[in-house]
Amino acid sequence: MDQRKKSGIILIIIGVCFPLLALPFVSGYSKDKGIIDNFYKIGIQIRADKEGTGGNEPMVTDLSNLHTKKLNFSKLIPKRIPLRFFLVVTLILFYVGIVRVTVPRRGPDQGI
Repeated sequence: MDQRKKSGIILIIIGVCFPLLALPFVSGYSKDKGIIDNFYKIGIQIRADKEGTGGNEPMVTDLSNLHTKKLNFSKLIPKRIPLRFFLVVTLILFYVGIVRVTVPRRGPDQGI
């Protein structure tokens, strides 16, 4: 087995292990919701929600004092990293690993 196939197999193994290592830190799963709802809602929580808001900020109805509010940088920090981002990395590593294992390397003696 050449070095190219070994690195492809290692990439596939890393692709499998990457989301599995993130699973113990995932929150937001609900048994009552469907597959798609859970796929979009679960993630790794970075910061806690404010108490009483439930994760949703109240809607502003009075726009007269909107210009007096200061920018709050804590709103720019996300509350959680979605698990689907980890799954994208997994698919990329799978693809690269499979390509490295299956596609033969073209050398100067094999033509184009």
